[in-house]
Amino acid sequence: MIVEGEYVFNGPIEEVYAMLDDPHALATAVPGMEKIEQIDETHYEGAIFLRIGPISAKFDGLLSLTDVNPPVSCTLNVEGKGKAGFAKGVGKIHLTDLGENKTRLNYTGDINIGGTLASVGQRMIDSVAKSMIKSGCDKLQKTLEERWQQK
Repeated sequence: MIVEGEYVFNGPIEEVYAMLDDPHALATAVPGMEKIEQIDETHYEGAIFLRIGPISAKFDGLLSLTDVNPPVSCTLNVEGKGKAGFAKGVGKIHLTDLGENKTRLNYTGDINIGGTLASVGQRMIDSVAKSMIKSGCDKLQKTLEERWQQK
C-alpha cells in the first residue's frame, strides 16, 4: 500500500525537524502509541494499540532512521507485529522551507500488512492511515506552538 501527502507546519524548518526527531513529541502525536524508547541515535522500540474496523490489537515494533539529512529529510523504516498480524514499511520525509516561518512536510511511504489485519481491506487501512497521519501532524503542530510560546 502506498501512502503520500503533505502538511504545512507553522514553524521554521529547523524547529519542525527537531520536533520530528524527538521521541517524546512523536509518542504524543501518534494515535494509540503506548511507548517509544530510543535505543541509539537512529533506532527506537515502541508499542502501539491500533483499531482498524473490527480489529484491534497491540503491536510491538522497531523504527530506524536512515538517509538522515537534517533539517531536510530522512527515511523511516518500521517493522511491527502483534496477534493480529504484521506491518513493515518505509517512509520518506522531506521538509521544505516556505519562508515566513512555514515548513511543508512531504511524505511518501510503502506499507506491507499481513495476517488478520490485512483482512479488513486496503480501502479501510488506507483511510485509517491517512487519518492517523493527519491527526499526528495536527498534534505535532500543537507541540510546535507550545515550544514557541516557551521561548
